[in-house]
Amino acid sequence: AKQMPVESTIIAVDLMPMKPIHNVKTFQEDITTQKCRNVIKAELRGKSADVVLHDGAPNVGGGWDKDAFDQNSLVLHSLRLAVEFLAKGGVFVTKVFRSADYHALIYIFNQLFEKVQATKPAASRNESAEIFVVCLNYKAPSYIDPKLLNPDYAFKQVNKETTEVNLFNQKTARKRWRD
Repeated sequence: AKQMPVESTIIAVDLMPMKPIHNVKTFQEDITTQKCRNVIKAELRGKSADVVLHDGAPNVGGGWDKDAFDQNSLVLHSLRLAVEFLAKGGVFVTKVFRSADYHALIYIFNQLFEKVQATKPAASRNESAEIFVVCLNYKAPSYIDPKLLNPDYAFKQVNKETTEVNLFNQKTARKRWRD
C-alpha cells in the first residue's frame, strides 16, 4: 500500500481477522468459496487486478503428503481467483511446497503465464519446504480447461484410506498374491 498510488484498489483476504491497513480493503473470507469471489468482484467494480499475491497455507499436521497436497490445492484455488480477476499481462505470486505435485503446478503456471520463476527468499527458513513462484505476464486465454485448476485432476491424489494392521490375529491377515 505504501508503494502504490493512493487511488489503487488493494484487497486483502484471509480466513482470520486482520488489523486494518491504510488504503487496503480487508475481508475475512475463504478463497475457496463463491462468496469470496463475489466480494472481490464487487470491490473491483469491473476493473482487473494487476497483481495477485497468495501467501496462504492450510492447517498442517496431517502428514507430509496430505499437508503438501492441501497447500498445493490451496494454490490452485488462489490461481482460480487470479485467472478470474487478473488483467492480461498481470502477475501472480504464490507460496508452494516442494513436493511430488510441484512439477504439475509449474506446468499449469507455464500454460497461463509467459514466464515462471521459483525462488526461495532469504527470509524463508532453509529447512522449510516452502518456495515462492513468481508468474509474469498473464496470457489471459479465452478458454481454460476447468480440469487444469482442479486438484483432483492436476495432482496425484493422496491416499486417504488408512491401512489397518491386524497385530493379534494373523490368520485373518490378507494374503498377498505376487503374480
